[in-house]
Amino acid sequence: MNTFEQRLQKLASNANSREATPLPLTGTQKSIPPNSLSYSTLDVFTTTRFKGNQLAVVHVPSSLPLPASVLLLQEIKQTIAREFNFSETVFLHDALTGTSDRRLDIFTLKEELPFAGHPIIGTICHVCQSEEPPLKSITLLCKAGPIVGRYDPETKLAEAEIPHNLRIHQAPASGRSVLRLQPYLSRTSVVTNELRVVSIVKGLSFVLIQVPSISPHLEKLEVRGQCVECDTVRLDEGWTPSFIGTYFYAITSQSSDKVVRLRTRMLEPSVGEDSATGSAASTLASFLALKDGTARMTFYYSIEQGVEMGRASEIQVKVTLDATGKAVEKVVLAGKAARKCKVLMQTFPIVPLGLSRQTCFSARIYLMTSVIYLKEAILTLKSTGVTQGVLYLPEST
Repeated sequence: MNTFEQRLQKLASNANSREATPLPLTGTQKSIPPNSLSYSTLDVFTTTRFKGNQLAVVHVPSSLPLPASVLLLQEIKQTIAREFNFSETVFLHDALTGTSDRRLDIFTLKEELPFAGHPIIGTICHVCQSEEPPLKSITLLCKAGPIVGRYDPETKLAEAEIPHNLRIHQAPASGRSVLRLQPYLSRTSVVTNELRVVSIVKGLSFVLIQVPSISPHLEKLEVRGQCVECDTVRLDEGWTPSFIGTYFYAITSQSSDKVVRLRTRMLEPSVGEDSATGSAASTLASFLALKDGTARMTFYYSIEQGVEMGRASEIQVKVTLDATGKAVEKVVLAGKAARKCKVLMQTFPIVPLGLSRQTCFSARIYLMTSVIYLKEAILTLKSTGVTQGVLYLPEST
């Protein structure tokens, strides 16, 4: 055994003592080949495939030949997220030893997020539905803190109490600057020039923009290139860096059952439009509850998003104010998800930087191969519902 092989064996041996102990494998997990990863794709905040917001859930088992921290470096996770090209991709780790808690890493096309709504709801549905009988609760460990998820097997509704540290920033955003690239709204006076900027937690902020109606105001938004400008948005000291999106909304009705109904659209400078944004919905609902409520009041919001994209989504948010009526006590996000497919991917030999670059495959080529297969698998969904497959890559030379 050469020095290189000895170093790999030592890493693998150390991994066995450091990594979490996996839960017993169930269902198709038992057939996962060594050195491979499985992933599933779901449509979240909908019960209809090809609606809602797409999510990729990559399962990171504790039985990897190297520790996950070595095998899946931060830049590799980011590359994988870009290859899926969904608004978010998550990496779901095996449960920690002695608990059912699961670490969850959430990535956009550009960066890792402390938490995000549709990945949380999608992951709860994915994990709970994968067990037999279905689980009714799970704890996800996100960068923003632990999130307890609940799942109702009968209604197939998932809900989670969202971590929050709501901040309405002192400096309003300039409507003229943010909407400079929106011709219709910039020509009208329906949007105030002083827009509120709100963070649900540090690192996740939204410019909230109310318009009078769905038609023509929401429908006239243009999504092409850099459709909004957030460079001029200023957050309070200590709240940067942060993701910043623009969340447009119209209040459509307030029904007799005290549910406020809204239609929304979320635009972000580098991504374009998002079909369902649970974190933005939670931010908006919290902001509206504080504006309209008093002590101990609870508000219910039903938010429709993604309609103009052809991917209609239904988001539910419940907000409870504290005893003072000036702060949010609890935010509960709820929704459903439809599973599209489950795929097994053959992993590639990869070693830490500095050992040997010759034995490493390109993560980009690896995921391009898997996504091509995924597109083929989706074509069979109408007849099979769920597609499985194994992706093989050539041996390294």
